[in-house]
Amino acid sequence: MTTYGFISDIHEDPRIINPLLEALVQKGVEKLIVNGDIGGNYGSLENSQAYTAFILNEIGKTGLECYVQPGSHETLLGYSPVIEHFSQKFRNIIDVIKSPKVEQKEHTLVFLPGSDFTCGGEYFIGKDEKISTGNFVRSEAGILSLFRDWNQYNICMKYGGVSAFHFSNMNDLRSLVTEPEKTIAICHVPRKFDTVERGVDVAHFYESREYSKGKEEYQSKGVFPAVAFNSALAQRDNTPIYRSNTAENDIEAAVKTEMWTRGLDILKILVEQKTNRGNKDLKQLYEQLGITKAVSGHFHESSHRTHDSKGNYIPEKTPTKELFWNSGHGDKGLAGLLFVDGEEVCYENVRLEKNG
Repeated sequence: MTTYGFISDIHEDPRIINPLLEALVQKGVEKLIVNGDIGGNYGSLENSQAYTAFILNEIGKTGLECYVQPGSHETLLGYSPVIEHFSQKFRNIIDVIKSPKVEQKEHTLVFLPGSDFTCGGEYFIGKDEKISTGNFVRSEAGILSLFRDWNQYNICMKYGGVSAFHFSNMNDLRSLVTEPEKTIAICHVPRKFDTVERGVDVAHFYESREYSKGKEEYQSKGVFPAVAFNSALAQRDNTPIYRSNTAENDIEAAVKTEMWTRGLDILKILVEQKTNRGNKDLKQLYEQLGITKAVSGHFHESSHRTHDSKGNYIPEKTPTKELFWNSGHGDKGLAGLLFVDGEEVCYENVRLEKNG
């Protein structure tokens, strides 16, 4: 049996990595997996690189074999040169962009780096048949140029490049997954599910909408996480709030009444949403390939949720051949252990006491 420690979603303070590592080591972890969001845009390139560098340096000093991949927030220049440096400095740090398949004695890990919903990040996943996995520079005309090293990157940016990104084509899994019953898929984002009560892909947020008099369709003005919601501010601005269990027909009727009563031509409202936001293409691909074990992060509000492919809850330390698990929001002191024994796995949620 092999014991993996999972860490992801460290956005606020990189120093949380130390107590997380200590907790995992105390529980006997053998190998580590960093599943994205250990970097981002922190005001300058120097600060962004330093953030990720601190985390990787602390991991490297443990001596534990560690597989690392980006998620939704990492930028190309903020992350790529840093993982390159530390994977050379510490032989125990493995950049899974270069090694997306890891074959162990009785099981296999496959990695899909990046995210389908990037928050300023530049590591994307998708299934575009026209784009292969790799690093690209985009010109003002939308033309993509593949580059393999930083010299090529500089040349591309010098001659009309306006942005750069890494693309991971999820169809790569078709060749990587050869024994699905022994395979564990690791991606920062989960596949889509249909259970709001237990899903590892449930997001809780508020959508800002703008309704105009005489128009049937509203304009979506963006979303923000529920943890950032300020009801007092909404009340001060006289912004109507509709809860997640309010039917769309009822919202539309209430909006029309509100606009007529207040004599408004434009009305802004907030609508609470609790919904499954996992990746539909990934769901289809996992099902086609027979992948029944996958670990994700990304959705902080779904931390430590676990279930099988039908959404049935699976208790901790229960051996199973089906497991979809959100290993936890690192900022909140959450991480996890995955125990792998051939085709069976089980998990243990880890929570730092001082953050509990």
